[in-house]
Amino acid sequence: MSSSRTIRDAETRRYGDAARTRSPRPRVPLSPRLVIVLLLLAGLGLMTACRRDMQDQPKSIAYRENSFYKDGTGSRPLVEGTVARGYLREDRALYFGKKPGPSTGNAATNPPGAAAPAATGAPGQTSSGGALYPDDVDTFPFALTKDDLTRGQQRYDIFCSVCHGKTGYGDGMVARRGFNKPAPANYHQDRLRQAPVGHFFDVMSNGWGAMPAYASQISVEDRWRIIAYIRALQLSQMKPGENQPAPAGSPTAKESSQPK
Repeated sequence: MSSSRTIRDAETRRYGDAARTRSPRPRVPLSPRLVIVLLLLAGLGLMTACRRDMQDQPKSIAYRENSFYKDGTGSRPLVEGTVARGYLREDRALYFGKKPGPSTGNAATNPPGAAAPAATGAPGQTSSGGALYPDDVDTFPFALTKDDLTRGQQRYDIFCSVCHGKTGYGDGMVARRGFNKPAPANYHQDRLRQAPVGHFFDVMSNGWGAMPAYASQISVEDRWRIIAYIRALQLSQMKPGENQPAPAGSPTAKESSQPK
């Protein structure tokens, strides 16, 4: 009995000692950084099994209720003085047809359906356009070319001639078919001959009487080109030798062979 135990202990000691002292792969202690990297890789592997449809992604929809903000709305209020890109209107003459500085408050106004302002003064005399519209500019905000007049004529024929007529006498097809109360303006009356160009721009931008606003349909530059063509119409209808002053702000076109 004792001899067999001695032989077993010897074999155990021999094989065990050999395994401990002759191991081909020595133990390497795990670094904390290595453990963290392994955990992250395992987490990423688990996340690859997740699926989220685009229509279900978390997002904030404009003007919709959102509990994230204290006011309960997903849209943030704009910073005071914010101006949309492309809508900075520093040049009052170009974008509004008005003179720089505060308004005098004496400009003639015409709410929808109202008649045009009546001329004041003695019979046979006409009111100055500057007196009726003191805040409106009387010169064009940029130099005009022949191409501008051509473009103005094209836009006039599209948007204006149906009411005001091809020559500006207020006898367009719409007026001849019965929409003539109130009648479209006749550009050859003294009041509009002497009105500053800024008045026409204001009318096209904001409307006048039964005429709607065209700001959403005609660009700022094209409105000025139409006004230049209206001035050309007024000059074309003046009789030779007629002793009348030229319309205020009459355009002087320059020849231009290059497109704008």
